[in-house]
Order: sequence, then structure tokens, then C-alpha cells
Amino acid sequence: MYLKMLFVTFANSESLLAIAGILTIILSFVLLGKYTLLLREDVENDDGFIRPDSINLSKSPKNITSPYSLEKVQLGLWTVVISCSYLYLSLFKGDCSETEINQTALVLLGIFSCTAVTSKIIDKREIKDQRPRHQNTPSLGFFTDILSDDLGISIHRFQHVVWTMVGVSIYLYKIGEIKTGCGLPELSDTLLMLMGISSAIFVAIRSRENEAEGTPKTGVPNYTPAAAPAPAIHPYQPPAAVQTPPVHTSSGGNAFYG
Repeated sequence: MYLKMLFVTFANSESLLAIAGILTIILSFVLLGKYTLLLREDVENDDGFIRPDSINLSKSPKNITSPYSLEKVQLGLWTVVISCSYLYLSLFKGDCSETEINQTALVLLGIFSCTAVTSKIIDKREIKDQRPRHQNTPSLGFFTDILSDDLGISIHRFQHVVWTMVGVSIYLYKIGEIKTGCGLPELSDTLLMLMGISSAIFVAIRSRENEAEGTPKTGVPNYTPAAAPAPAIHPYQPPAAVQTPPVHTSSGGNAFYG
């Protein structure tokens, strides 16, 4: 009986179209992320990395070794989650054209779009300055790449990933709780603020990950502390002659007594 109801539920054309659309989005995201530079870091023109103009989707390249980018992964993840949720609600639950503007979806895409754009600007500046960048090293695996900076696994990247997973989990749970209607779920202002602060912390520290060796953390480029002035050296002066008082001596006896 239950299987019959399940078959009737998913047998209509709208349901099949929703399933096909959701699967297409998810598979495209996974395959393009693995076999193209969609989710990879920007690297310099090194021979060890495959460039975008050399990618052929009809052939699976075997030498993409550039590491995964945390900001690109997060932007792509939220794009997939929100688009699939909208497609699911629109074709399963009702007409989404009659719903109000969803604030949460706009804020989420705004936060992670700004994070990705800012990181892109940082990457371009570092590549132009020809700095040594930890992004120019080969990939060490998906999770190691997105959690690591120039010193290894880092707390600012870890907290950014944690808050992203918390937001995605709650968002998908609220999607599953919707029985009728096409309104996308709203997350609490507190959670949105926390994710915004998390992104700001990530970008702030991300901008200093590839500081040139020996550059002090002063925020002033090419800053060199001023040396203390050397003490003045005066020309040599000989010591003053010591004057001795005159000594009166008498010779030949006392003239008074003659």
C-alpha cells in the first residue's frame, strides 16, 4: 500500500521533471567540480597545472592538480541547495510565483558571493605581485585543501566550514518540514549574522595567508623599522695640563740673619 502511494506521488510529470532537474544540478556540480577548474584555486601559469583553455569536457583530464577553493565550494554548495530547493517546492508543493521575496536566500547568496569576489581580488593581487602562494602547491585532497592555509589546518577555515554545514543542515531540515506551499524557509537572524561574521573573519585572515617572508604584520607594505641614532663621536681632545703651585726654596742660609 505504501509503495503504491509512493508510486502515485512520483508518477506525475511535474514530479519526474523535478527529480530530473535536481539530479542534473547535483551531478553537474559534482562532475564539473572534479574534472574542471570550477571549484579549484587560481594558480600561476605553471606547467604542472592544467589551464582553463586546455580543458575538454568530452575527455576526462587526468592532471588537474590545483587545490580546491573553500570560497568557490561554499558558493557552489549554496547555489545547488537553494536552486534544488526552489525546484522541489515549485514542482512538488505549489506555484512559487505567488510567494514573497525570500530574505534568507538573498542574504545567503549575497554573503558567499561577496566572499568569493573578495577572495578573487586577493588572488589576482597576489599573482600580480608574484608572491609565493600555498595555492600553487598540488592538491592534497578535498578536505585538506579547503581547511588548510600556508601553515596547515587553520582555525579560521575550520570555523567557516562548520557554520556553513550548520546553515545547510538547518535549511534542508526546514525544506523537509514544508507540507504545502512554495515558500523557501527562513533562517533566524542570529544564524545569518553568525555566518556573516564567519565569512568576514575568513576573508580578513585569508588576505594575510600569503604574506611575503620577513614582512612585519603592521599593515604597511615594505615597512622597515628605523634604526636608533648612533651616539655622537667628538674629536679627541688632550687632557688639560695640571698646573703645580711654585715652590720657594732658599739657598745659602737665611738672608735676614746674614
